[in-house]
Amino acid sequence: MLEVRNITIRVQRDGEDHALLEDVSLNVPPGHLLAIVGPSGCGKTTLMKTIAGLKEDDSGEILWEGRNLAHEGDLHPSELGYVPQFSIAHELLTVEECVASAIALRTCGLTLEQQESLLGETLTQTGLGGLADRQVKVLSGGQKRRLGLALELVTDPALLLCDEVTSGLDPKSEREITQLLHDLARQSLKRMVINVTHSLANLGLYDTVLVLHEGRVVYHGPPRALNHYFSIDQAEDIYPKLARRPAERWASSWERHREAYYQTYGLSLKSKDEPKVVTDREPDRIRLPVAKANDDEDSEDSHGESSKKKDSGSMGKSAKGGKDEAEPREHIIDPIHHLPSLMTQAMELWRRRWIIFMRDRGQMWLHILMLFGFPLLVVIFGYEGIPAVRALSQRADANVVTEFKQQAAHTTSLLKSGGLISGLIMFQVVLVTLMASNNAAREIAGERDILEREKLGGLRPMAYVLSKAMFLGVFVLAQSLWMGLFVELVCPGIPGDLMVRLALLVMASAAMTAVCAGISALMRSPEKATILCIYLVGFQLPLSGAVLALPKKFEPLVQPFIAAFWSWSGSLHTVLNSDSQFSQAVKAVTATSLKAPSLAFFFLSLHVAVGLTAAYAGTKHSQWD
Repeated sequence: MLEVRNITIRVQRDGEDHALLEDVSLNVPPGHLLAIVGPSGCGKTTLMKTIAGLKEDDSGEILWEGRNLAHEGDLHPSELGYVPQFSIAHELLTVEECVASAIALRTCGLTLEQQESLLGETLTQTGLGGLADRQVKVLSGGQKRRLGLALELVTDPALLLCDEVTSGLDPKSEREITQLLHDLARQSLKRMVINVTHSLANLGLYDTVLVLHEGRVVYHGPPRALNHYFSIDQAEDIYPKLARRPAERWASSWERHREAYYQTYGLSLKSKDEPKVVTDREPDRIRLPVAKANDDEDSEDSHGESSKKKDSGSMGKSAKGGKDEAEPREHIIDPIHHLPSLMTQAMELWRRRWIIFMRDRGQMWLHILMLFGFPLLVVIFGYEGIPAVRALSQRADANVVTEFKQQAAHTTSLLKSGGLISGLIMFQVVLVTLMASNNAAREIAGERDILEREKLGGLRPMAYVLSKAMFLGVFVLAQSLWMGLFVELVCPGIPGDLMVRLALLVMASAAMTAVCAGISALMRSPEKATILCIYLVGFQLPLSGAVLALPKKFEPLVQPFIAAFWSWSGSLHTVLNSDSQFSQAVKAVTATSLKAPSLAFFFLSLHVAVGLTAAYAGTKHSQWD
């Protein structure tokens, strides 16, 4: 039994108090299919999200099997299925892969045979058996809605919430999906299905219909009594009729007449264990209450009751005592529906992400072009300069002092070489951070809707972030190591410690990847995340001090936040500590003070930690549309 009691949610708009929901109450027994309908903006989705625990109410309470969810914990992920109207699966996965992944993320302890059996049963139950090998991107609207249901049914939820799953469908598909919801409500004695819909077609398939108007309940009863209550010829006339009177008057009218309708149609529990469910949805000969919604509000209803406010939770109450007949049941979760371990979830997400990447040809080619094109770009600028540096070094070894004192031309060439070394190192660092930004900017924001749905199903935010760290870590290592090794292979002779330079390239890439992943997790839109990450990379070069020195008083304030500075500075510092004659040249062309590699590693590690923390915080924070 689901009990919603006097739920109220208010927000401030233009300095005024506005009610999203106002004193909403209803009970839903097991084996029941409920439609929540009403004009756009009436609070349908808000009520659904409140029941699902995605939105907090200002007052009221929600009880599940006698448990107050506000005080005794939310529904277990296996008890709740939530089917949103937006994207429900990755476009490049097949139907079978999507459902199999949901099983891996939401069930525990199943053998391979049991997983395959559950997969087959779920696909058959939702009519997707013949579409198992099709990618999500080629499915029709109705097939995608079936897939959304399949993803939630893997745990056999007792409460299935559907938000506009029939919107945008053709009449035939809408009828099929509604029929499927009807069947799902009947297939399990414990399951109740609630569907938010703007459409008034196929209402005959529902047990009851809840009509909301401006956040208030204005009707809750069987669909066959809907036309009588509102004095309309067909259901489609409800919305124009609602617009003719203020929502407060509609709600007040329903308060007066609700009890009569509940008693007439038996909308109460027949016993404490067995709910009485309306199974005949066609118009019958039951005598309707005389009172209607458009009666004068100060008159008495057909049962002689005054217009005082009834008990809001009368549905599901005893007609005599007014107390709940149903007793709280022990809260027991099937062991197979216990959540998998953090590492199990992370590995499943990591495996799934690689499947998606390998099928995204455009993304693959972009990564390949960057992996080989960016190092080649660095080589082009250093191909002629580095050999000259090596030749210059060999000549200078004979008599360095003489060269510096007597050969002005040689000194000029040496200074140019120092500038070339500094520029090439910074060029590598900036290109590595650019690749890192491209890798991570859309990684989380681009699949935000899917993430929110899977979090509601029990996905741990830490498992999600860990899977992203493992996936992006492969690109961090591949891109940064290949950058440094390729440049050294084609243009050997850059002074300094190669291993330190490689390590600092890896850390620069990791730092930018983590920070951009954090930005991606905090942003709701992938476009906004991408723009912000591009700006972040764009500031790396001018604020690093590699080209133009920063004012001394600004350096301590800016440098800690510039990943490129620490990688460039630490790499050049190894030149100063070597026996290379270029140490003086590097000092001459570098106005910014260089930092030791150990300090550079510390600050880059701090960037990684801050980025991952932001990614976790952004992932954990709910961002439902």
